[in-house]
Amino acid sequence: MNTWLMVILSILGAAAVFGGTPKADAKKAVLAAEQAFVDAMIKRDNAALEKLLADDLFYVHSSSKAETKAEVLAVISSGSILYESIEFRDTAVRQYGDVVITSHKATIKTKQTGVANLLVTHVWVKQKSGWQFASRHASRLPQ
Repeated sequence: MNTWLMVILSILGAAAVFGGTPKADAKKAVLAAEQAFVDAMIKRDNAALEKLLADDLFYVHSSSKAETKAEVLAVISSGSILYESIEFRDTAVRQYGDVVITSHKATIKTKQTGVANLLVTHVWVKQKSGWQFASRHASRLPQ
């Protein structure tokens, strides 16, 4: 069998066995970054968000509306959506190298739309400056 094919199969096998379980320090850092993200959204702190959000952010709302980093920052700074609370529960954390994926059930309250119960998945990527929020997808939970 081709040597490169053997190497690839070995890596895939190792990922299947060991992939997903987060390192304690990565899990702690990402969950702290998630809390910083929540605080920044509620406080409308664009300076904090600027650091937390990856430049190529892909942020999908439960309505299926997708936004870039610039669009998220514009919405927050304009006050067109005012987050009153964001609470996560039933959190799962998985790590694959320099990528950490978190999944939560979330209760999000905004001044404009009231309370939404969602399932959200966040993708965090380790950069030189720390963990950055690269992608988000949200779906409404059944009533």
